[in-house]
Amino acid sequence: MPLVSIITPVYNAARWLPETFATVRAQTLTDWEQILIDDGSTDASRELIEAAAAEDPRFQSLRTSGREGPSAARNLGLNAARGRFVAFLDADDLWLPEKLARSVDWMTTHGYGFIYHDYRHMSHDGALVGPLITGPEVLDFRTLHTRRGHGGCLSIVIDQERVSGFRFPIDDRYINEDFIGWMNIIRQGENGHRLPADLGRYRLSEQSRSANKRRAVLDTWRIYRKFSKLSFMHAALWWTIYVWNSFWLY
Repeated sequence: MPLVSIITPVYNAARWLPETFATVRAQTLTDWEQILIDDGSTDASRELIEAAAAEDPRFQSLRTSGREGPSAARNLGLNAARGRFVAFLDADDLWLPEKLARSVDWMTTHGYGFIYHDYRHMSHDGALVGPLITGPEVLDFRTLHTRRGHGGCLSIVIDQERVSGFRFPIDDRYINEDFIGWMNIIRQGENGHRLPADLGRYRLSEQSRSANKRRAVLDTWRIYRKFSKLSFMHAALWWTIYVWNSFWLY
């Protein structure tokens, strides 16, 4: 049984997958499995995943029934995950070698069930790396709704012994399914905690869903009202702070 399960949804990511495999193989903590879920790719992604799995049994190959989206793909991986700890790595992002080791040590030392670490944006080709992005020290309900910078899936690690049954919501209308996922964890009573270490690289690209900030902030308003159940005035206040942070801080 691996200590850590890494969940990676894949859609037409053949150009990135060699780097993805390399960044996981380079981890100083070697007790992991990486579950790669092909979500209807039409390039060579499937063949590359199967070749990696044939070479190293720590790579696991799954596929969705078609183009179902990242939430459904991640949930399929979560269903198959055997590790106590779950980490998320999208196919075009990268980790530093100490990512898993430092995350697991931080969580077991402090008894945290839900953490995130610092990271940097990098350019589409990986040549340019931006300034350090840090999240809040503690991610509670209010902070989640007003503050950006906790890194999304790239930096999140969950202890399944403390956070059981975690899954992403399936709703194609919203691009912030990770936001709703973290909110559900917090509602269980498990706040997020920052690991103050630069351990990831988030690739900015034209295909990145978070690049569409206008749609993201509009969807965030809908989430505040539909899923968070905030009053209009309460939602308006927190949403205004969130928009300011979204456009000006990061």
